[in-house]
Amino acid sequence: MSEVRILVADDDLTTALLMQAALVRAGFAVTLAADGEEAVQAFAQAPFDMVLLDVDMPRLDGYAVCRELRRRGGEELPILMVTGMDDTASIEAAFKAGATDFISKPITWALLGHRVRYVLRATRAAAALRGANARNAAMLDALPDTLVRIDGRNHIVEVRTDPGMDACCAPTPGQTLAAAYPPAVSAILERALDEARRSGKPRTVEFQLACTDDRPSHHEARLSSIDGSEALCLLRDITERKEYERRIHRLAYYDSLTGLANRRGFIERLEREIARARQTGQCLAILFLDLDRFKSVNDTLGHAAGDALLQEAAERLRHITRPGDFISHGAETLESAEFARLGGDEFTVLLPRIDKAEDALPIAERIRANMSAPYMVAGQRLAITTSIGIALYPEDGHDAAMLIKHADTAMYDAKAHGRNGCRYYNPELTAEAVHRVELEAGLRRALELDEFIVMYQPQVDARGGRIDAVEALVRWRRADGSLVPPLDFIPFAEECGLIAGIGARVLLRACHDAAAWMRRGLRLRVAVNLSPMQFRAPDLLERVCEALDRSGLPPGLLELEITEGALMEDDARTRATLAALRGLGIGIALDDFGTGYSSLSYLKRLPLGRLKIDRSFVTGLPDDADNLAIVRAILALARHLGFRITAEGVETAAQAALLAGLEADSLQGYLFSRPVVATEIESIAARGWTIGALDRVG
Repeated sequence: MSEVRILVADDDLTTALLMQAALVRAGFAVTLAADGEEAVQAFAQAPFDMVLLDVDMPRLDGYAVCRELRRRGGEELPILMVTGMDDTASIEAAFKAGATDFISKPITWALLGHRVRYVLRATRAAAALRGANARNAAMLDALPDTLVRIDGRNHIVEVRTDPGMDACCAPTPGQTLAAAYPPAVSAILERALDEARRSGKPRTVEFQLACTDDRPSHHEARLSSIDGSEALCLLRDITERKEYERRIHRLAYYDSLTGLANRRGFIERLEREIARARQTGQCLAILFLDLDRFKSVNDTLGHAAGDALLQEAAERLRHITRPGDFISHGAETLESAEFARLGGDEFTVLLPRIDKAEDALPIAERIRANMSAPYMVAGQRLAITTSIGIALYPEDGHDAAMLIKHADTAMYDAKAHGRNGCRYYNPELTAEAVHRVELEAGLRRALELDEFIVMYQPQVDARGGRIDAVEALVRWRRADGSLVPPLDFIPFAEECGLIAGIGARVLLRACHDAAAWMRRGLRLRVAVNLSPMQFRAPDLLERVCEALDRSGLPPGLLELEITEGALMEDDARTRATLAALRGLGIGIALDDFGTGYSSLSYLKRLPLGRLKIDRSFVTGLPDDADNLAIVRAILALARHLGFRITAEGVETAAQAALLAGLEADSLQGYLFSRPVVATEIESIAARGWTIGALDRVG
């Protein structure tokens, strides 16, 4: 199969490049257009299999481009509108302009490729259905179908048989309709004949027959009265069409990965149940499930492992409602439960029949416990917990959209309270949901306006007492000049997929600053943190080389800090990436050593050069005996394997002296300096520290 070519039109370069990267990773060929006119020109020069259009673009907006491309490309060209506007009028305008579907911003980059494949499959299935209908129409024009002439007493007078029709489906001249077909089918045909004779207009009906191989065949009968008595019946086998319709319905209403209902199917079922509950005065509940830290599995083990985890989670949901698996409390409620995957790692459960609000909690807890049992994925045992939000009808909303929104909000409240729990919705949570939306919008705006700054914390040589390196640390300086602490935005940036863009800017800025110091005679190694998403990106080497080339920084002065979580998948790809970086002369440090969940065995296999002792182990030294034992063990291990050691979180002279005595190579912490801007590093580098040894290695 030839490569699928996609045209992406977006005047926001950052969004366009992120969209291109996500689609290229998914295996598509992508061409970018900076505005509407450029998109039209690109489409005129080369054919494309799909077009993604931003709504708001200069010169020609997305609607105008959509209309023009629809005129040129025909009805079968899939066109997706990418919009941050979720009001009904904007969506209706997109469909009126000829859009096939729309994608709402913010875009979940990890799922964009899946969404594009889904639309392509649906488009091709619809094209196949249209082709089948066209073929049937041509056959009818040439009268290849079975033509039956019927007299006024419903006796079959003449039969012109389609050679392809099964013998069991074709009637025989001389038979009555009642003798030729089963009672239910003959009743359908006789009723349609009566209506055609009475009205003088053709009637079309469908029926199903069971042939000798026990496979049902579907047929369409078009009946027309000739003279008020005699009639013609054109029989057509529509089994293929019905199969296409079934497949399209499956694509439209079910998730292709898990087989559960998708968002559309779930919402339609939920709206029906709300209407029923409104009439009967009953209650119902919505459970919104999210797999905790699923994103880290995707980033570290890859999307194939993430898909396998989602399939196992879906199977566990199905298993909950299997016969014989019920506990007494809530069994009847679970029997009628409807499960769905809305997208990503988000699942929903509809409980259509509950007597009172508190009945939903034990069911949610049971589902949470079942979903939180360890998973075996890609040969690894993963502890993935589940957070669940609960919304009730009619207390928390009177329509599907509001109930799902409030259950989602309650789920985030469960995450905020430590994850792996269940929480009911309450109105106060809406403010928190608004904060999350505003935070994501602020982060996207900060990327556009370049509001992220890089500060540096010195690392001091434990023997010489001079600065030999700095760690680059990102800060967010808002337009009003206020600084946002990293813990207030970094975890959320990782969650919503913006950390890759932030990390790329930090890497480039750090290389430029270190190169500037070098040109002024100060050679300092600069350490830059890589998130798991950055480390797993296929273009990591390209981005690192680009930063070095653009800045002129020698590779030996760059060190990349990687967490244990990023190395969770110790495979050939991980080793190849690290080896390629080391081959360029770039240093590799393992950050927060000892706090992760990976085995120490990778220390022997992976080309690491430095271990960083996490600040949690330095805290309490020299008096904390447990932490002291851990630090001694890490240092002994590092010396044995040939690693250099940097200790973080050094705040007292006693800690510095102890770590120097234990032969740590470098020290980092507030004792020496808080993080500072690049212009202050040279003055700090001129200082020196005398670090006395409180402990010696025996």
